[in-house]
Amino acid sequence: MGNLKYIFSRKAFTFLLVIAAVFGILFSAQYSLKVFADGKQSKGSTIGGVAVSGLKDDEIKAALRKAIQKWSSEPILIRGGGEELSIDPEDIQFDLNQTIQEYRKSIHKPFYQFWKSEKTVHIPIHISNSETIKNQISYITIWDTEDTYNRVLNEVSYLNDHEIDATVIDTEQLENERIALTIEKIPDNATGVEVLAETLNENILEPDEPFSLLNALHNLTDAANAEGLNFVASVIYNTVLQGNIDILERHPQQEAPSYLQPGINAYIDPFGKNDLQFVNVSEHPYLLKATVEGGQLKAELFSSVKGATVQVVVDKEPIAPRIINRYTRDLPAGSTRLIQEGKQGMRVTVTRMISDNGEQKVQEISRDYYAPVNRIVLNSASDVNFGGGGTVEEQGKSAGFGSVENVDLNGDGLPDYDSRNDGNVQNPKDNPKGNPKGEPKDESSSRSYYDKGGNLVTS
Repeated sequence: MGNLKYIFSRKAFTFLLVIAAVFGILFSAQYSLKVFADGKQSKGSTIGGVAVSGLKDDEIKAALRKAIQKWSSEPILIRGGGEELSIDPEDIQFDLNQTIQEYRKSIHKPFYQFWKSEKTVHIPIHISNSETIKNQISYITIWDTEDTYNRVLNEVSYLNDHEIDATVIDTEQLENERIALTIEKIPDNATGVEVLAETLNENILEPDEPFSLLNALHNLTDAANAEGLNFVASVIYNTVLQGNIDILERHPQQEAPSYLQPGINAYIDPFGKNDLQFVNVSEHPYLLKATVEGGQLKAELFSSVKGATVQVVVDKEPIAPRIINRYTRDLPAGSTRLIQEGKQGMRVTVTRMISDNGEQKVQEISRDYYAPVNRIVLNSASDVNFGGGGTVEEQGKSAGFGSVENVDLNGDGLPDYDSRNDGNVQNPKDNPKGNPKGEPKDESSSRSYYDKGGNLVTS
């Protein structure tokens, strides 16, 4: 019986030793796995792309502040749909305390899961909600504000690239209403129109955002000649006039071109900085399209809503050319020669009538003046008795020539005498140049010209 007890006690002791050994092995293995896992974690877990495994809270905060300071040295650029917005990194509020709390929570392990290794995590830096940034984004109406704002938060929270793509609203929504249409045949002497049109196509005119044609074309002005630049500018000008758009800068061409109406043209000069600038004063964005089809330039203005109704009115006041009679001894008596044919000039006033929500207003857009081309006729001096009595004016009228403007006595076809000086002519032999009383001719007193308003000024 005693032997039996001894055998059982020895087996029990052996069993306990085995159990203790198993637990020792398991504990040792778990410890080894933990150490191994911690070693891997120290190389993997990140916050905002910054390695933080094995660091204490203060060390994590210091590492994040250093990374944020370096990242904040450049502005954030948001681009999309031809628009660009720069965000100051100072407007970003990083919440490091909240970030560290989220990190500790993400790697926390319950005590009953002691055999599991700690997780390797990659979490963003927590950013406080910024209404300032959201409002800046909302000003660009072709961007989806919420989606673009979330993109910014996502990129910034991981300290990623400073250039962010905005979420652009489908431009087809802007094509619900066509506000304006211009189609003009491209002049034969205009080059580079297609290149310019391609650059201007699909431009979005945001409310209250000035648009500069020269800025939009960038360095492409070298791709077109002067005729091409002015033609494109004129077609764009005619198109935007039909929208609720204010003209900030526009320069007329010196002569009315063969396209569009007089007064509906624009002149730009990249070197002289003469530009075409305008601004959308409606509450909705406009979509500007420009395409070349079949040798014609087509410009269109679209909007998501109809908005204001605009009517452009062009008033033209003709200005008759003057008839300038010149005299020469080289022509036989009774004969004349046409030196220059006359061409009618005009004053042009462009106004707009805008109707919006029952209210009407009239805007005067421009006043342009196109000088007439004078008709110049060369007459025979033999029909006028320059040595007789009376003024040249009187003698010219008696000879049937009407108003006597200039006299060419030396036969070079250029005026030697202007009847507005004095009206009396001395003997041509004594005074070959026709100056009254033989005195030096005062050029400033013998000239007349048209001022910018089209008024004749005689000095």
